[in-house]
Amino acid sequence: SVEIGLSAICGPDDILPPMVALEERRRQALGVRSRNYGASPLLEAAYDTLVRETPDENLHRVPQPPSRFSAHTKLSEVIEHYPGSLEGFTAVCLARSPYARVLSALNMRDNYKAYTCGADMRTDPKTWAQAFDKELESGWLKKMFSPDVYGDPTGRLDRFVIHYERLQEDFDAFLARLGVPDRIVLPHAKEGMMSNRFDPRDVLRPDQIATINAMFSDDFEAFGYARL
Repeated sequence: SVEIGLSAICGPDDILPPMVALEERRRQALGVRSRNYGASPLLEAAYDTLVRETPDENLHRVPQPPSRFSAHTKLSEVIEHYPGSLEGFTAVCLARSPYARVLSALNMRDNYKAYTCGADMRTDPKTWAQAFDKELESGWLKKMFSPDVYGDPTGRLDRFVIHYERLQEDFDAFLARLGVPDRIVLPHAKEGMMSNRFDPRDVLRPDQIATINAMFSDDFEAFGYARL
């Protein structure tokens, strides 16, 4: 949602990595398209046209093009590829309670393909404890560590935190800080089970809660979320 919203204020030289066609269509509704992410502007324009002209029922068939960057590229990797000075740059961080983030990811993990075809992204919460064990063993849960994503090896970047619990409010504050005069209403992308409404103790075991507390200790500290 925030990526789409930020796209609306980006300039022609900014890098906007491609999204899956369903979300790219949402971005197009703001008059913006993905760009500057690949080796060929012609191929980028072709993807934009394909998304724009494909019927809704066939959007899931549109392949996402290769990109030098993605929505989950680490900040350290972006810095490594940027040749200029970092003075004046701000890293925008998206923060969410680690419990809700894990539950949301477990829900999306099993149903994302169906979502790209237009279905609701909803699974049975009773399956989440078993899914947690599976993804913990695979190492997939570790990919959600915020320090790994937002860590600044230079220690020179300013940081602005947008909290999920007040997403639009914090986004408005960031745009105001930039001096953007018009309000941008964030779309509700990747709508799932609204995991913030769940008490994790109702769907996960005590040992799994303890694992989250240990695994995401830096996230709890950095963004001010309370442990259970």
